[in-house]
Amino acid sequence: MRKIAKIISGGAALAALASPALAQNSATATAAGSATIIQPITITKNNDLTFGTIVKPASGTATVAIDGTTGVRTVTGTVAADSAGVSRAVFTVSGEGAQHFSITVPSTFSMAAGTNSLIVTTTNPTGATGLLSGSIGSAGSLSLGVGGSFNLTNATVSGAYTGNFVVTVAYN
Repeated sequence: MRKIAKIISGGAALAALASPALAQNSATATAAGSATIIQPITITKNNDLTFGTIVKPASGTATVAIDGTTGVRTVTGTVAADSAGVSRAVFTVSGEGAQHFSITVPSTFSMAAGTNSLIVTTTNPTGATGLLSGSIGSAGSLSLGVGGSFNLTNATVSGAYTGNFVVTVAYN
């Protein structure tokens, strides 16, 4: 009997040595959470795009343009123009400091006088993106100018032409 007990205990010992170690069946890791809260972005119109009073040409075509950076109006062709009240459209973009944002300005818009219309081509010297002044944790802003131009012929119907365009800004 002792011989059988020795054989059994020896076999058990050999089996324990020959068995592979059990693999670990769980593990843990820690992750951090974070959030950056910023002010909403806003846009406010300060000035409209105003071309002033222009006398249409007796013949041919003229172009009337307002520079989006300087607000200076230029007129090409044989036309006369009154410079009173001329301005580029100016907007103030406000929000969280040091944040990048996109700018969407339509490439054209229509101004109408009754059933007659002029197509204005817009110019945005800032481009498609902007950066608010300041740093995160404080308010930032950026002034944005929009200019435009249109062609004028002797066939253009006289009238007070008006129209609207929408400028959109959004955080990137």
